[in-house]
Amino acid sequence: MEPTPSAAEEIIQPLRKSRKKWLYTGAAVIVVLGVGIPIALAKTRSHTTIPANDWYTVGYGNVMQTISTSGTIVAPTTIDLDFQGTQSVVTSIPVHIGEKVKAGQILATENDQTEQIAVAQAQSTVSEAEASLQSAEAKLQQDEEGVTPTQLALDKEAVTKAQSSLQEAKQQYQDQLAAYNDRTSEEQAVQSAQAALTQAEDELNQPSDQVSLDEQKLQDDEAALQQDQQQLQDAIAQYGNITESEVQNAYQAYQTAQETANYWASHYTGNNPYEAQVSQTQTQYQLLETGYNAIQQAQQAVNNEQQAVQMDETTLQNDQASQTSNQQKLEQTVQEDKQALQLAEEQYNNPISAKQALDSAQANVTQAQEALQTAELTLQNDEQPATPATIAQDEASVASAQAQVQNAEASLQNAQLNESETVIRAPISGVITAINGVVGETASEGEASKASSSSSSGSGSGTGLIEMADLNPDDLAVQLDVAESQIGSVHPGESVQFTVPAYPNQTFTGTITQVYPTPVQSSSVTEYTVMAAVNNDNGSLKAGMSASATIDTASANHVLSIPAIALHQLGSIEGVYVETGTGNRTNSSKKYSHFANSQEKSGKSPFSAGLPAGVHFQPVQVGLMGTNTVQITSGLTAGEKILLVLPGQTAAAIVNSQSSGFHFGGGFGGGAGFAGGGHGGNGGGAAGGKQG
Repeated sequence: MEPTPSAAEEIIQPLRKSRKKWLYTGAAVIVVLGVGIPIALAKTRSHTTIPANDWYTVGYGNVMQTISTSGTIVAPTTIDLDFQGTQSVVTSIPVHIGEKVKAGQILATENDQTEQIAVAQAQSTVSEAEASLQSAEAKLQQDEEGVTPTQLALDKEAVTKAQSSLQEAKQQYQDQLAAYNDRTSEEQAVQSAQAALTQAEDELNQPSDQVSLDEQKLQDDEAALQQDQQQLQDAIAQYGNITESEVQNAYQAYQTAQETANYWASHYTGNNPYEAQVSQTQTQYQLLETGYNAIQQAQQAVNNEQQAVQMDETTLQNDQASQTSNQQKLEQTVQEDKQALQLAEEQYNNPISAKQALDSAQANVTQAQEALQTAELTLQNDEQPATPATIAQDEASVASAQAQVQNAEASLQNAQLNESETVIRAPISGVITAINGVVGETASEGEASKASSSSSSGSGSGTGLIEMADLNPDDLAVQLDVAESQIGSVHPGESVQFTVPAYPNQTFTGTITQVYPTPVQSSSVTEYTVMAAVNNDNGSLKAGMSASATIDTASANHVLSIPAIALHQLGSIEGVYVETGTGNRTNSSKKYSHFANSQEKSGKSPFSAGLPAGVHFQPVQVGLMGTNTVQITSGLTAGEKILLVLPGQTAAAIVNSQSSGFHFGGGFGGGAGFAGGGHGGNGGGAAGGKQG
């Protein structure tokens, strides 16, 4: 007997209240809305044959629940940089927009003359304070330890040297006083300077004979060269241009004729017919040899004279250069002697310089006397032990000197800090994104360098002179926009997979690092910003790239699962079509056991109408919903066989029922993988699947 409407309603109610219903099917979804559908499906029940590959045996597997979204690759940090000191003129900006810079690299400088002077003054003050401290510490140590015999010996030696220096200074003063009163030495100096000048001028005006001799020799050798060249031309005209090979050939002809004549004479008697040939070839050979030797001798004479001319020219050039150098030296000597004479005459005619020299000698005597007094006082103090009052005074002097050193070092550090603030350096390695100034303008007094996350709002108005971004490939992030309905399932630490248009066949990975609590309104759509650190070991990703991402929000391992295409929704009930008698129903949920039994007994349940014999609709409870698989928490057991796709006749019957005026609340849902699968047949994105 079929369940009454009230009984069916009791079965359906728990599923309606348990969770949000989603549609995963590649065939048809049947909603029981009236009695017309069972009647239409019943017509095909007994004749339907199901192919073997349309069955699936329920087992255990892993399910990964995901959501799909999109976003942009971003640099994690942008920095505004300004000068931190007082206002000054910008002197250099050695970078340009788009340039990659390293940490510590100079980005801009301003005029630092004032700061440099302050640093130099502070360094000088530190040096003076340290010297004073060393002196005070040395005196304290000396007074505490007492003077050693070695120090006393040094003090006595210093007194002796001071006495000797004083005697020398007094003697120099007496000599200078005598020179001041006696003008003979100045007069002798004038005479000596005049004599030196006269000698230098005589040497300057004396001509050099060597250059003239060189020129004459060059002319003689050039004339000899012309004569030798003429003799060579005459020899060539007389004998012709005879070569060595011609002479050798003539000699060979003469030797051949001589050998022939000798042979005839040794074998025959009478007049030798070859004597004339011998005489003729001998004459020819002698003429050629004489002419060749004459030409060679003439040519050798020409070569020798050419070498002589070249040597003459070189010698002339060297002597001319030497004469010029000597001339310049003599001219310089004349000028120096003139200056010396002028100085001697001025000293002779002007007694003021002599008076100045006398005063200087007197000052040296005074200094020597003071040095002697100091040395004697030091010796006297060292010979007497220091009193407690002296030690206390020394200690006070050391403390005061230490304080002065500390103050001077603090002033130096402050001056160095001010100097360093006239230079903008890159705090990190990155790329220059903006330059808000030019060389020559006055830089405003800046605040501390401001760093901001590029993911905070998506747009920032930089105010620094230099703006840069951290584009380290290892530090990039992906900024994702997640819908309000999905943000509750996203948490830090979850994995992300994404692709970018630049590399469509490559999948990148990352990890959720932040979920921003503040929503972003865009075109009446509420979204939340999610940041994920990305793995960019090969440096392929660049800031600004768009990304299509999938976030792994939940997972379950070794759980009962089925293909998503096998899950159907009838009205508000989710279930599958099971082959009766398969699997082990002993451990299955008893919640729907009477549901299946009622179908088997009557064969007319609205959930099994139109199906082959032995197949019934089994309601299930769904856990995680992955891309292609669905976790089943109750309603099925391992080993049961379920239908992946409804038979074609059954689907046709459903369509015919729809055309007859029966409308299914679910309609046809998404296909395999339910990418873009609809909830209730409306084509909405399935929770847990990749959005279409």
